Amino acid sequence: MGGWSSTITRDAICHERDCELICCLSFRILITNSLQSDHPAHYIANEMAYAHNAMIRGLNAIYLQAPHVPQECAEDFLFFISSWCAWVMHHHNMEESAMFPGFESVSGVIKGSLQSNIDQHHAFSDGLETLHRYATTTSPSSLSFSGEKIQMYIDNFAKPFHEHLADEIETLWAMDSVAAGSSASQKLLKIYKECEANAGRQDKFVVPPMVLGLCDRTFEGGNNWPVLPTGATYIVHYILGGRHRGAWRFLPSDSWRNPRPLQFLGEKTRPQEA
Repeated sequence: MGGWSSTITRDAICHERDCELICCLSFRILITNSLQSDHPAHYIANEMAYAHNAMIRGLNAIYLQAPHVPQECAEDFLFFISSWCAWVMHHHNMEESAMFPGFESVSGVIKGSLQSNIDQHHAFSDGLETLHRYATTTSPSSLSFSGEKIQMYIDNFAKPFHEHLADEIETLWAMDSVAAGSSASQKLLKIYKECEANAGRQDKFVVPPMVLGLCDRTFEGGNNWPVLPTGATYIVHYILGGRHRGAWRFLPSDSWRNPRPLQFLGEKTRPQEA
């Protein structure tokens, strides 16, 4: 196992409507710093855990704020929802078409070991697509905008979605069946990096500012995910983030990944800069 010491824990958080999080399965991979290993499977699993937590934060932000968004803010909120859905759907389509087939082509990865993750996609994909369709076809000025309906759509797929996000980490971690330090293990990393680069080609005026606002730099005692070049955060915030600034006010963190209170929870709050 390459000298890694890991603990994977998943805590079920209640899904009552007044809770900070909804039905959230949170997970963490704690890697003992005193032990050294460069096994790509562990790196991939850890990176994916951070990405999945960002997805969960986005879904929570949508669900908790939906009933309290006033009509005049509906257009921005619907754009946030559609952007989140499109990002998540792109992620899972990329896994099915490129990442998972690529991983299973690597010598040492058990054939079919990732199929269960793809099967789980089918359990929530229809519900996710329904939410996306609602966000992209609903007129923000019409009476058809309903925060309660948005919550209903989320309730229809949230449980299998959260279960999948947690379960996938364990199957990725298990790819350490590939010999550490081998050419095969490096192929795993190459496949992941290629898919990561593909994800980076999404709309830069949407995905980077949204994803940064779905991160929490204080999580697990502090982290720097995603790692960005020096100055990139300023570019995202001041240049890329400006086009849809109104939509980013619904995010749970600012561009510097500092967590902040959600603005629309049924109480009057001072507007915050996105």
